[in-house]
Amino acid sequence: MIRRLFYTAALLLCFITAAQAMASPDRLRVALSNDTYPYMFVDEQGQPNGLIVDYWREIARQQQFEIEFVMAEWPETMALLDAGEVDLHGGMAFTEQRAKNYNLHSINITIYSNVFVHRDLLRVESLKDLTPYVIGVVENSSHVPTLARLLPTVPLRKFPNVTLMYDAALAGELKAFAGLDRLPPRYDSYQNLNNQFPLYKKLPLKVIQLVYGVPLNSPLNARLAQYSAAVSVATLNELERKWLGFRGANADTLLLGLSVLNQPYMHVSSQGEATGLLVDLWRLWSEKTGTSIAFVPDNSDDSLTNLANQRIDAHIGFPALASLNPQLAKAYHLYSFSTAFYRLKNSDLPVLDSKFAGNIGIYNNASYLAELQQQYPDVTFRRYPSLESMTQATLDGEIEGFFGSEVVVDTRLNQLNLATDFVVAPASRIFAPLYALTHVDNPELAEQIRQGFNQISLAELINIEKKWVKLAEHSYFADFKNKIPLTATQRSWLEQHSPLRVGIISNWPPMEFVDENGNVAGLTNEILQILAERLDIEFELKVYDDFDSILSELEQRKLDLVANVSPKAERNAYALFTEPFWTVQWALISHINSENISVVKQLKGKRVAVFQDYQLAQHYLTDSVPEVEVVTLTDLNDGIRLLQNNRVDFVLDSVEAGSRALKQSGAINLRMQLIDDLPDYPSLVAVRSDYQPLVDILNKGLRSIGDTERAQIYKYWFDFEITQGIDRKRLLQIVWQVVAVTLVLLTAFVIWNLFLRREVGLRRNAEHKMRYMATHDDLTGLANRNLLKERIEQAVEQHRSQNEILAVLFLDLDGFKEVNDLHGHAAGDELLLKFAGVLQGCVRTSDTVARLGGDEFVVLLTALLHSDDAAIVAEKILYQLSQPLQLTFGEVRLGASIGIAIFPHDATSSSDLLKQADKQMYLAKQQGKNGYSFTEREFS
Repeated sequence: MIRRLFYTAALLLCFITAAQAMASPDRLRVALSNDTYPYMFVDEQGQPNGLIVDYWREIARQQQFEIEFVMAEWPETMALLDAGEVDLHGGMAFTEQRAKNYNLHSINITIYSNVFVHRDLLRVESLKDLTPYVIGVVENSSHVPTLARLLPTVPLRKFPNVTLMYDAALAGELKAFAGLDRLPPRYDSYQNLNNQFPLYKKLPLKVIQLVYGVPLNSPLNARLAQYSAAVSVATLNELERKWLGFRGANADTLLLGLSVLNQPYMHVSSQGEATGLLVDLWRLWSEKTGTSIAFVPDNSDDSLTNLANQRIDAHIGFPALASLNPQLAKAYHLYSFSTAFYRLKNSDLPVLDSKFAGNIGIYNNASYLAELQQQYPDVTFRRYPSLESMTQATLDGEIEGFFGSEVVVDTRLNQLNLATDFVVAPASRIFAPLYALTHVDNPELAEQIRQGFNQISLAELINIEKKWVKLAEHSYFADFKNKIPLTATQRSWLEQHSPLRVGIISNWPPMEFVDENGNVAGLTNEILQILAERLDIEFELKVYDDFDSILSELEQRKLDLVANVSPKAERNAYALFTEPFWTVQWALISHINSENISVVKQLKGKRVAVFQDYQLAQHYLTDSVPEVEVVTLTDLNDGIRLLQNNRVDFVLDSVEAGSRALKQSGAINLRMQLIDDLPDYPSLVAVRSDYQPLVDILNKGLRSIGDTERAQIYKYWFDFEITQGIDRKRLLQIVWQVVAVTLVLLTAFVIWNLFLRREVGLRRNAEHKMRYMATHDDLTGLANRNLLKERIEQAVEQHRSQNEILAVLFLDLDGFKEVNDLHGHAAGDELLLKFAGVLQGCVRTSDTVARLGGDEFVVLLTALLHSDDAAIVAEKILYQLSQPLQLTFGEVRLGASIGIAIFPHDATSSSDLLKQADKQMYLAKQQGKNGYSFTEREFS
C-alpha cells in the first residue's frame, strides 16, 4: 500500500513538473547588453531599446506575460546567465562553445560582423591587408575567436566596452576595430567616428546567426522555442527595416544608395557629405519633385544588398549587370560613362586591336564585357573587385592592362600616386550605361523617378556635367546635340528594326500636314528629322486623313510609333509612351465683340466646336461644364465657317492651329483668347507595346532637344504660318503708324531723360556709397564683419564641394592700447591704418582682410594646399610687425596674438570658424602674446 502511494506521488510530481515546464511564465528576466547598437542598448532616456528588445517585447505581447530587461556590460550579461540571476540571455552570436554551455534558439535574423577601417588606409581591401595593424575588439565578444582564426598573426587590443574602443580609435590608437553592422549614433562623437571610419570602408568578417541562450536545465526551453517559432516573417522583416534600415530626416525621405570611390560621379567628402555628378543630378531631381532625399554611402555590394532587403529605397546609379539581383529593377537610364584602356607607361605592349591576345582586367561590376569580347575575341578578360587590385595585377604582370571609366580611373590613380605609371592606350571607347535602381516591389517609385528626371532640361544636365567632367571627350550630355551615345544593345535593336514606321495626319497644320507640293511638313516632321540624325534612325512616314485610323494601325502593329498622342487608359493596352514630345496649349476663337472667357465655367450653355481628334479636350469640357454643347469637326476651317454663320459660339483648338486658321481666313472680326483653367496637355510619342527599347532610345533623343532649340523650331513654324495671307497694304499702313508713334515717344523720352539723368547719377553714387559703407570699415576701408561673414560662407561652400581647406586667422594687436592712451585717438587711427596695410601685404589678392572693430582683425586664407600654410602666413605677419612702424609722431614696435582655425577640421560654418579662431587667439595671449595658436591635431 505504501509502495503504491509512493508511486502515485512520484507520478503526480512528474505531471506537476511537466505542467510547470509547459505553463506560460508570468514574468521573464532577460539579460541584454547595454551597448550593442542597434540590437540592444540603453537609450538617452535610460530605457532598453533596439531590435532584440523589440523582438522580446513582441513575444511578450503575443504570449501575454511580463518581461524585465536586465541591461549590463557584455561580459556581465554572460555572468548573470551563468549565475542563474536571469531566465535567459536575449541575444548573442552563435558559437560552438556557447552551444555546449547553453541551449541556443535561433531568432531567425542574420547579422554581420565587420572590421571598420580608417578612411586613410587606401590600399586595405581585404582582411589580409590588415596584417600590419592592431585591431580593436570588445573582450568576450564573438569577434575575438573569429579574428584569431582568420588573422592569427594580427595583434588584438581588447576593451571592456565599445565606448572605450571608439575613444581609442578617435585618439589615433586604432586604425581598425571589429563591430556589427552600424556605428551607434548615440556615441558622443558619432559624427566624427563615422567620418573617420565610414561604412564603405568596413570589411565583412563573419555572418552571424543571432540566437538567444537558455540554461541547459531550464524548464523554459520548450516553451520559449514555441514562442520564437510563432513570430511571423512579416514581423521579423519589419524589425529589420526599422533597425537595420537607414533613416532620413522624416518618414517621407527617400533613402538613396551611393557606391563610394567613384569620383567624380559619386563619393563622400572627408566630412561625410555626398558629392559628385550623380549626386547633383539627384539633388536637382529632389528640387523638381519636392521630394526629400538622403544619401547612404556604402560599397557597391552592400549598397545593392541594402536595396534588395529594402533598407534603402533606390540606388542613384549602377551598371546594368546580367547578374543583377532579380529583386532589383532598372528604373531610369540616368547617365553613361566612357571607358578607356590603361597600361603601364613604359610597356612595349602592341596596339590593342581585334588580333590582340592576352589578359586584360575589368571591374567585377563592368557591364560592357560582351561588347569588349566582340571587339577583342582573343583576349582573356579577368574580373577584379577594385582599381587597387587591377593596378597591382598589372604591376605584377598578371594582366597587360585594364579597362575602366576614364574620369574615375584618372582621379583614383592620382589618389594612389600611380598617375605617372599608367597611360591611356589607343582602344575603342565604349559608353557604359548607369541606371537608377529600385526594388521590383516598388514600381510606383520607379515611375516617380522617371517623371522627375523628365522635368530636367538638357541645359540643366549639361551645366551639372560641366561642373564635374572637364574634358569634352569624357562628356555624355554635352554630346547629345551632335550624336547621342547609344549602348551596344540599343544600336543592335535599331539595326534589327529599321525602318520605323510613323503615322502622320495630313490636315493638322502647323503640327502635321501635307504641303502644296505633296511633302510632309510641320513641327512634328522637323523634330523627327532631328531625331533621325542624332539617333541614326530611319523613319518611314505614312500619311492618314484621320487620327482614329492612325491609332487603329498602331494597335494592329502596322505602325511603330505615332507623335502627339495623349496617354489614355484604353491606349495602354497597345501602346507605350515616351517623355513629352510637345505641349498643346488650347485657345478659343470667337467673334471680336464676344464676351471675355477667363474660366471654363463661363462656357455654360455655349456651343463650342472642337476637332474630333481632341478627345481629351472634349471630355474636360463636358466634365467641367455638363451644360456645354460640343460640336465635333473634321476640319478647323469648318469651325471658322460655323462661327462666322453664328452656328457655334466658340471654336476650340491649339494656339498654333488657331493662329494659322485666323490668318488664312482673313477674318478681321474674329479673335483668339486663352482660358486660365483649361490645362495644357503634354503630347507624347506612342510606341507599339512590344517596342520597349524604342521608348528608351526616343527619350534620349527627345531630351537632346533643349528649350532654346524647341523655341527656334516653334518660332519658325509659327512665324511662317502667320505670314500667310497678310494684306501688304494694311501691313505698310501699320508700319507707318508705328514709326510715327515711335518718333513722338522717342522725343518725349529724350527730353524726360535729360532731366532725370543727373538725378539718377546722384542716386547711383549715393547707393554705391551706401553699399560700400555697409560692407567696409570706415577707417581702414577693409571688409567689415558683414562682408567677412558672407565671404567665409561662400568660401566654405566652394571648398566643401572641391574637398579643399581654408583658414581663418583672428588677430589682436599687442600694445595698441598703450599707443592710443599715450598719443591720442588720432595716433591710434594712424596705427590701425598702417597695420591694415601690413596685413594686405602679407596675403594674396584672392584672400580677404577684415577689421571687426577696435584692434581686432581677421584674415581669410582660401585654397590652401596644406594646413601649415596658415602658420606660414601667421609667421610672416609677426615678422613684419617685428620691424618698427614709422608714424607721424615717431616709431613704434608692436606685436600680435593670432588664433588659427582650419576648415573642415576645426569647424564647418562661418560662425564656428570665427569662434574657434577667437578661442585660439586668447590661448596665444595666455602663452605670452606675440605668437599664434592652433589645434594640436592639425599642426602637430
